[in-house]
Amino acid sequence: MPSGWVHAVIDFLVFGRSYFDMHKEKDKAHETLGPMHRIRDHPWYQEFGNSWSLADPFPQWLREFMRQRRELEGDETAERQQACVVHDYLDRIWDDLGDAEREYWEGFFAWVLFQPDVLRAKFGVDVLKGRIQRVIDGEEIWEECPLLTAEYERLRTYVGAVKRNSETLRNVVDRYG
Repeated sequence: MPSGWVHAVIDFLVFGRSYFDMHKEKDKAHETLGPMHRIRDHPWYQEFGNSWSLADPFPQWLREFMRQRRELEGDETAERQQACVVHDYLDRIWDDLGDAEREYWEGFFAWVLFQPDVLRAKFGVDVLKGRIQRVIDGEEIWEECPLLTAEYERLRTYVGAVKRNSETLRNVVDRYG
């Protein structure tokens, strides 16, 4: 399973929020169940082969459900649910990766997190000004997000500690430049 920080960085790139605590809670059963922890709190993972496939990980009916959820419960609730689904999707993808591929992707996600210019230009997350780029009704806007900078610093500090404690991760990140 990918580390919680990998999930959080991906969410940061996709949503402009890390949902770090949600990922930690979602994987809490790993402490007692190990790799079998996905029998708890991973409903989308369990639906693999039934409701979705790698060729169609987010089917139209799921996208429609998320749209309705957003309309009924608000953007934040819908986005958090999307992050849960992405968590399970990433877990499933991770299952098929070898150790070298996992190291490569961990290195990439750690590297990109420490690149504020790349975060802004490629992912629409401005960690310096606390803004997230959104497209609403076809119009591109920069939405203010007061929590963004503190959330970024928390995640950056955490991943920095992981990097300091892992020679492998340091070496992979160094290869990215």
